[in-house]
Amino acid sequence: MTTKRFFILLLLLAISVQIKAQDDIASQINPPLLQKYIDLAKEYYPKRKMYKASELSAKAKIGVAKASYLESLNASYFYRPNNGTILDATNPYSINGFQFGVNLNLGIFFRIPSLVRQAREEYNSAAYLTKEYDILLETEVKQRYFEYLQGFADLKVKNQAYIDNKAASDGLRYKFEKGEVSLDVYTKAKSLTSTAGSEKLTSELNMLRAKSYLEALIGKKLEDVK
Repeated sequence: MTTKRFFILLLLLAISVQIKAQDDIASQINPPLLQKYIDLAKEYYPKRKMYKASELSAKAKIGVAKASYLESLNASYFYRPNNGTILDATNPYSINGFQFGVNLNLGIFFRIPSLVRQAREEYNSAAYLTKEYDILLETEVKQRYFEYLQGFADLKVKNQAYIDNKAASDGLRYKFEKGEVSLDVYTKAKSLTSTAGSEKLTSELNMLRAKSYLEALIGKKLEDVK
């Protein structure tokens, strides 16, 4: 096999591995696992908790507004014992025993429905914000998950390319030492191996970065999610 054919074969091998890895990404998607990541993010992520807390606080204000109806009522009672002294015996204003009374503040009473509607609208607004953020958070988790799968697949490709280049370089070194190939050919092979090694390290860094971003969203190591 000539040196030119050798390098062409090596290039075609790298391309075929790359295409195979890209085809495998779709098959590597695990929908149940992805849903677990989304659920964990909604449960853990601090900003989502902030939106949910605002929603619950707004919901509680509805009950507070409804309870204001009691504030418009003022109940009172008066008690005079049977042997109590009558200040005006000719025209007493009180009778013996208990007397009850209820006062209604119309100003507060008619203002309460608008307060209830306002509290309900504030709750609806907070609920919509929570739903909107849930959509954004779910999209973010999916994006990070897909980036992680892409990084993992790319790392496999770059690792295999490095192994293939190193094997080829080692083979050419043996031939170079026997004088069967020139120094130029051996140097190019070594350069390809060095480039493949650098690309492997870059791919590994990208994969770890994508993994870190995803773990920051769900609050757990990916290895701990089953």
